[in-house]
Amino acid sequence: MGRKRTIDREATMLAIESVVRRQGVGGLSIDAVAKEAGISKSSVVYDFQNKAGLLAAFTRSRIAAHREQLDALLPQDDAPNRWLRGLLQASEQSPTEEEVSIAMLISSAMSAEEECHALMCEEICQTMGRVAQEADDPRRASLAYLALHGIKSLEFFGFCRFDSESRQELLDDIRGLLQSSGPEPAASN
Repeated sequence: MGRKRTIDREATMLAIESVVRRQGVGGLSIDAVAKEAGISKSSVVYDFQNKAGLLAAFTRSRIAAHREQLDALLPQDDAPNRWLRGLLQASEQSPTEEEVSIAMLISSAMSAEEECHALMCEEICQTMGRVAQEADDPRRASLAYLALHGIKSLEFFGFCRFDSESRQELLDDIRGLLQSSGPEPAASN
């Protein structure tokens, strides 16, 4: 029986990120990742098959890292909107340049590979489903999620940077939307 191949998955993810930062998604290749990670090309092919496999694995790893980060911040209660309150807490700080850079890499991967796009669609749909499921008012929680996602998208894509005070006011308004017992949002026609 042959020896089992093992490569350091995290080192490979870092190699993918490094190659894409330097050369863009177009410069990503099995060979470039193997050289960057200091492993054989055949090991990379064995584990990822091709460029699409590299991008999909990188996208999956970033989704998993984001989930782990969020799980650590979830409130330890059974009150409504637990997941969304965790998302709000995770969003207290403006994204770092590193986080913006990762978001741009994932965005590039989504435009280059259908599987990466499908992974992100699935993640967002699952998150929206969870937000609605845990809410006492699913429509209001969905609006709050969309508002939060809008703020984060503007920041991650570099369209807008909010100063600390403005950002906190926006997050407080979103929290208020969750706690509000005012009139229901208008129904669409």
